Amino acid sequence: MMEKPLISVIMGVYNANEQQLDLAISSILMQTYTNLEFIICDDASNNGTSQWLQKYADRDSRIRILRNDQNKKLATTLNRCIAAARGEFIARQDDDDISDPTRLERQYQFLMEHKEIDFVGSNCCLYNKHKGVFGQRYMPEFPQKKDFAFNSPFIHGSLMFRSSCLNRNCCYRTCRWTDRTEDYDLFMHMYSLDKRGANIQENLYCYHYGSQQQHIAMRYRMDEMVLRYQGFRKLGMLPRYSFYVVKPVFLGLMPDDMVTRLRDFRNQFAFAV
Repeated sequence: MMEKPLISVIMGVYNANEQQLDLAISSILMQTYTNLEFIICDDASNNGTSQWLQKYADRDSRIRILRNDQNKKLATTLNRCIAAARGEFIARQDDDDISDPTRLERQYQFLMEHKEIDFVGSNCCLYNKHKGVFGQRYMPEFPQKKDFAFNSPFIHGSLMFRSSCLNRNCCYRTCRWTDRTEDYDLFMHMYSLDKRGANIQENLYCYHYGSQQQHIAMRYRMDEMVLRYQGFRKLGMLPRYSFYVVKPVFLGLMPDDMVTRLRDFRNQFAFAV
């Protein structure tokens, strides 16, 4: 039998929760697809994360640990992981989320069968420690440019890319506007270059939806507005979708309880607000 192509799984970590980190790492180590390397970059944590990661690396030789000497945010951290990756495919995993055991195998098979697709994600369920699993997100199967108008049509942590479609020197853009939305920016850029993604219509990923995701400071909403304008312009979506450029700020001006109710409703059926 021909050897399976190597998959590189990349994760950025900063001051992780030990219990959530254990679930995330274990969900990759227990994948049905085993020919992988797991590159984890600690973004200068100061709460014991470094020691926890080393324990995992000591137990499984597939884990490679990188460490930043100072906190450089997720975009820079993931770029470092990508530069170190050796795989034909590069998969994401967030440090507080959980992958279905068959996720990598299913995504690898999908990309082998769909040569026209550059990266693939999936639908996901939503969970947190207070509610357990309480909702899900349905993502479009084959997103088009217009699907970027409301929100990103991909769950970042659920994705697997062909490494050939990523720039190994600098994949994620690193600037003020991408502090929280480096993934949204990357996907719009890739679509502007005629790269295409897809989503397997099953919950192969479990996304931790906690207080950090529910409350977004106005500063970050303003940054996202700028990023949306830049991305929509590259995609040729202006002026038709101009209203959606200001959507983050518009929501930030609404009462918190109204936004929370709207999020809870949409999380049962579609994209989060």
